[in-house]
Amino acid sequence: MRSLSVCSYNIQYSLGADNRYDLARAIEPIRNADIICLQEIDRNWRRTHMADQFAEIQQLLPDRYCVFGPSIDVDASQVNPDGTIDNRRRQGGQMIASRYPIASSRVIHMPKDDTGINMNMWSVALEAVIIAPEGQIRVINLHLTDVTEANRITQIESLLKHCSAATIEGGAWNGDEGDDEYREHWQMNDTVPQMPIEVILTGDFNDEPDSHVIKLVTDAGFVDTWSLSEETAASTATFKKNPEQGTDRDLRIDFIFVSPHFEVVNAHIDGITDASDHQPVWATLSWCPRHESNMRPAV
Repeated sequence: MRSLSVCSYNIQYSLGADNRYDLARAIEPIRNADIICLQEIDRNWRRTHMADQFAEIQQLLPDRYCVFGPSIDVDASQVNPDGTIDNRRRQGGQMIASRYPIASSRVIHMPKDDTGINMNMWSVALEAVIIAPEGQIRVINLHLTDVTEANRITQIESLLKHCSAATIEGGAWNGDEGDDEYREHWQMNDTVPQMPIEVILTGDFNDEPDSHVIKLVTDAGFVDTWSLSEETAASTATFKKNPEQGTDRDLRIDFIFVSPHFEVVNAHIDGITDASDHQPVWATLSWCPRHESNMRPAV
């Protein structure tokens, strides 16, 4: 049974604890994970000098399959003196980089509350079906709002409903009809992406382990891969105290949850890197794929 390493990291668009932007520094400590789930990736923001961080991370990880899911997508176009338009979109969102092919991906939109003068943005989860050596698995990389608990609750409830329904609706496409010309027209001879029951649910939940949001996740059957032990006690916070950036105490708000199909070999929090206001969360997993068509996920 082969093991699989997963890392989740909110890189805060490469802004480190020292208030310096350095994308290469953010990627370096997590580059060896088999599956990398990143949050807060910038594309065409003035604060990061209009950089396309998704493209730049692909250059930093040239041996990985990558997908991006924008939570916000607004105009950042420029009109040139000759009247032509440079079409650009200002986007921020999640990214998944995988050592193994990504059969399919999609963005799952979650509810947003209008919070008045308090800034709140659309939130999404990026779902990818990854063709790992042991079989296809589903990875969901989310970033819940940091504004209100009530909105986080509606977001996670919506996402858990999606998780439950996804295996019923099936993969990105289905069908087995027509002659050879018809099938080639729709590329029906390609490998059909599955919608696996094996789920890794990870990201920035913006809530602590004893919160109602996290209780909803564990009540749905997902398992927190990290636990306090003699080995993990040295680093317990994923969001460290940093008064300069508005954090007044250590928090654990970033998680890697798994469906019961996985066995957790080990998990830890990288407490050393200061390349973001968050810390990378790691888990090593193993599992034996089950192929019964009537199986349903824990949620």
